[in-house]
Amino acid sequence: MRSIVLAGLRAHLLRLVLTGLVVVLSVGFTAATLILTDSLDAGTRKELAADAEGVDLAVLAPDGATLSPDEIAAVAEAGGVAAAAPRSGVSVHTVDTDGRIDPFATARLLAAPLGADVPDGGVLLDRRSADRLGLAEGDEITVAAEGTADLTTLPIAGLTELSADGIDDLELTAGWDLVREFADPPGASRVDLRLEDGADAAAVRAALPGGYDVVTGSELAQQLMDSSSQREALRIPLLMLGAVSLIVAAFVIANTFRILVAQRTRELALLRTVGATRRQVLRGVLAESLAIGLAGSLVGVGAGALTALVTGSVLGESMVLTVTAATVAWSVAIGVLMTVGSALLPARAATRVAPLAALQTVPDGADSRTTGRARITFGVLGLVVGTLMLLAGAASGTSGGGAGLILVVFGAAVCFLGLLILGPKVVPPLVRAIGAVAARLSGGSRSTAELATANAVRNPRRVAATTAALLIGVTTVAGFLTVVESSRQSVGAVVDGRIPADFAVRTATADPIPDDVARAIEALPETGSVVQDGADLLAVNAADGVDDDDARSAIVDATAEHPELSVQSFAQRRAEFEENLNEAVNLVLAILALALVIAFIGIANTLSLSVHERTREIGLLRALGLTRRQTRVMLGVEAALMGAVAAVVGSVAGAAFAWAAVSSLEELGFVVPWGQLAISAAVATLLGVLASIAPGQRAARTSPVMALAAE
Repeated sequence: MRSIVLAGLRAHLLRLVLTGLVVVLSVGFTAATLILTDSLDAGTRKELAADAEGVDLAVLAPDGATLSPDEIAAVAEAGGVAAAAPRSGVSVHTVDTDGRIDPFATARLLAAPLGADVPDGGVLLDRRSADRLGLAEGDEITVAAEGTADLTTLPIAGLTELSADGIDDLELTAGWDLVREFADPPGASRVDLRLEDGADAAAVRAALPGGYDVVTGSELAQQLMDSSSQREALRIPLLMLGAVSLIVAAFVIANTFRILVAQRTRELALLRTVGATRRQVLRGVLAESLAIGLAGSLVGVGAGALTALVTGSVLGESMVLTVTAATVAWSVAIGVLMTVGSALLPARAATRVAPLAALQTVPDGADSRTTGRARITFGVLGLVVGTLMLLAGAASGTSGGGAGLILVVFGAAVCFLGLLILGPKVVPPLVRAIGAVAARLSGGSRSTAELATANAVRNPRRVAATTAALLIGVTTVAGFLTVVESSRQSVGAVVDGRIPADFAVRTATADPIPDDVARAIEALPETGSVVQDGADLLAVNAADGVDDDDARSAIVDATAEHPELSVQSFAQRRAEFEENLNEAVNLVLAILALALVIAFIGIANTLSLSVHERTREIGLLRALGLTRRQTRVMLGVEAALMGAVAAVVGSVAGAAFAWAAVSSLEELGFVVPWGQLAISAAVATLLGVLASIAPGQRAARTSPVMALAAE
C-alpha cells in the first residue's frame, strides 16, 4: 500500500501543490508568531542581563519601598565597596511646541548604570526619540516633575539605545544626583555595587546594613530576565487572528480532498476489486494527507522563521532569532493535525466506494445527495441557540461586567457554526438568485451566465464548502470593521458631547486653573464661550468668524505666565486618536488578509479540480460552439457568484455579530460602515474572479476532440 500511496502522490502532485501552499501559509503565520515573540523575548532578556554586567553585589529595597538617600550613602560607604550606583526611574513631563507642560506627554528619567559616563547635569536621550523629535547631541530638552510647574532645561550630552523594558515614552538617562531631584520620595529601588580588588563578597555582604535583600550580579541578571517576559501580550492576539487562517485552511483542505476522492472513484474501486480493504483505503488517503501536512508544515516553519526575522528588522526591535524545538514541534503538529483532520471525512467517504464503481464513468461533479434531516436540525438549532445568546449578550450591557461580551463571542461562534452546517441548503438558493440578476444584466452573455449558475449549484455540498472558506474571512473582516467604526464614532460623539469646544486649556498640576486666567481668556476678542469643566479644564470656543489658529495664538499669549497650562485643539487630539487607531486597524486587516488569500487559493483549487472533472462536459460545450472567451467567462462568473454569496452573507453576519458586541459595551453606539463593507464585499467578489483566471485559461485550451475522448 505504501508504493500505491507514493504513486498517487506523484500522479496527483500538481493537484496537491495548492493544498500544500495553504498549509505553508497557515502554519507559516503560526510559526512566525511563535518565533517572533520568542526572539523578541530573547533579545529583551539579553539586554536586561547586560544591565547587571560589572555588578558584583546588588542591594534591593523591599517590595514597594525605596532606599532613602541616607541608606544609599550607608551602603556606598561599606567596607570593600569601590563604587555604588543607585538605580531608579521617575516619570517627568515634557513640554509642547508652545513651551507648556503637556499633561499627556511623559518621559522616563533613569539613573545611569554602574560605570556609565554621564556628565553632571546632562542627560542621554534615546535614539528613537531623538530621531522622532529631531534632537541631537548638544541640544537641550525641557522637562518638569510630575505635579509641578517648575521647568528644567537639560543639555543632551549624548544619545543611547532604548532600555530593554522601554516602551513608547521618551527616555532620558542621567546621574543619580539629577534623578533624585525629580523623585518623590528621592529614593532608589536598588543599589548596584562594584567591589574593591581582592574584596571578599561574603565579608562585604556581612558589612552592609541589615534588612535588605543582597544578591550577586548573576542572581540579579536572572531576576531581571525572569521578570521580563511580556511576549504573551503580543503572542495571544496574533495567535487568535492566526486561528482564523487555520480554520479557513481546514475548509480548503477538506474540500480539496473531497473532490479528489470523488474524482478517484474508479481508482479506489479498482483497489477494492484487487483486494484492498476499507482500512487500507482509509490509511492510504490519510497517508497522503499526512505527507502533505508534514511537508507543508516544515516549509511553513522555514517561511515563518524568515518572516519573523524580516518583521523584527522592520520594527527595529532588538531580537535574537530564536527557533526552539517546542516552536517547531507545535507548528508541525498543528499543520499535520489540521491537514489529517480535514481529510478524515473525505477519507471515510473513500472507504465506502464499492468495487462495482470501477465499472462506472468518472463522475461529472453533480451530487444528487440531499441534505439530511439531522444536518438541517443541527444547523437550525445552532442558529437559534446562537441568536438567543447574541441577544442575551447584547441586552446585558455592562451589568454583568464582561460577561455580556463573552456571551456574544460564544453566541457568534455557535450561530456561525449553524450557518456553516446549513450551507448546502442556504448557499445554492443565494447563488441562483444572484446568478439570475447577473444573467439579466449580462446582455448577450446571458446564456453563459445561466450555464455558470447551473454549474455552480450542481454540487451543493461543494459550493457550500468552497464558499465557507471565503465566508469566514469576510465575516471576520466585516465584523472587525463595524466594531472599529462604531468605536470611532462613539468616542468622537462622547468627546464632542462632553466638551463641545474648539480648544481645551488644561493644567498639569493639582492646582486649579486661576480665576483671573479664565476671565482673561473670556475677555479675548478672538474667543467665544468659555466653560469651566472641573478645576483642571477650560473648554474654549473661537469667536464667530475668527480663524482657529488666530484664536489659539491669542489663548497661548493670555496664558504666557503659566507654563503649566497647555492649549490643546480637540480636532488635533481626535486626529491623533484616529491616526493611532488606523495604524492598529491596518495591522489587523493585513493579518486577516492572509485568510482571504487562503480562501482565494481554495477557490482556485476547487475550480482547477472542477475543470479536470468536467473535461468531457467542457469538450462537448466547445464542440457545440462555446468559444474560448465564453469558457473563461463561464468559469469567471461561476467563481464570482461564490465570492458574491460569501460577500453578502459574510457582511450581514459580520455586521450582526458586531451589533451584538457593540450593544454589550457601555457608551458605544452601533454604526454600519457601509462604504467599508461595500469595499470588502467587492474585494471578496474580485478574489473569486481572479481565482478563475488560471482554471479558465486551462479550460479554454481544452480541445473538443481530446476532451470527448477522455474518460
